[in-house]
Amino acid sequence: MDTEEITWISINIVTLTISLPGNIFIIVVNIVDFFKNRRLLLSDQLIFGFSMVNILHALQKWNILYKDLFHVVKNEYDKKAIYVFMYLNMCTLWFSTLLILHFCLKIVNINHRFYICLQRRFPKLFPWIIITFILGYFFLSLGSALDTNQECFLNKTFSAMDLPDSPRCYWPFLIFLIICGLCSLFCSVSAMTIIISLLKHLNRIQKNTESSRSPNMESHIRAVRTVTTLLAANILMFSSVFTVTMITPKAIYPFGIVISICHTFSSYFLIKGTRKLDKTLEHFLNHCSSSKNQW
Repeated sequence: MDTEEITWISINIVTLTISLPGNIFIIVVNIVDFFKNRRLLLSDQLIFGFSMVNILHALQKWNILYKDLFHVVKNEYDKKAIYVFMYLNMCTLWFSTLLILHFCLKIVNINHRFYICLQRRFPKLFPWIIITFILGYFFLSLGSALDTNQECFLNKTFSAMDLPDSPRCYWPFLIFLIICGLCSLFCSVSAMTIIISLLKHLNRIQKNTESSRSPNMESHIRAVRTVTTLLAANILMFSSVFTVTMITPKAIYPFGIVISICHTFSSYFLIKGTRKLDKTLEHFLNHCSSSKNQW
């Protein structure tokens, strides 16, 4: 292992470690809130699912980095790891897309019959959408990962560009990239709709109030930051999986750093953009500060 590879792995470990606390905090707060109130709001469920997938993705990256660092290489393991990588990235994109869509349906009002119907029915359709997608793509990935056909993985690069010209070899990658592209496109349209609507609303608030920093305006600014961060994370993650899967797997280290940074910033802005999480974090920090002063 050369110095450059060790450097990339070390940076990956640092960024991966930094990305964990925010997602763990979100998961713990929502679990405590669920046992306390026996329910979670739809936005909290989506944020919880998004953070859970990020943690699972982080655990897989820890495993990959460990095997790369100590040269633990198994061809059969690597074959399955690429499908786990695709599946977890797909789930991250899907939860991010649904979360932005939920924000769009809550914030943006469009006087159209289909949009109004979607606003009313989305909370009821949400469980079936999640279950259908996650289980459907899980069994699709499982079937591909357990496929004993070795011709699709004769080399150790696992790049789709290196696969033989056989539909059996490249169709899982093709389906994966199509769904990722649709998620990113849908996420981008919803996010841009929210941002444009909120910016117009902010201009109206500034014109109608003397104070440029009213509480209502602050909440809208937090919403814009949250949606913008999720959109940026969505685009960067899609770019990373496209590059790693279709062009060169050697880019997995730099894009692993990018994904960890995306997870860090997305968890931070989700915490700051959610009143429950923000208040819990503030209370926790104040408690730590008071305990430190007592010592």
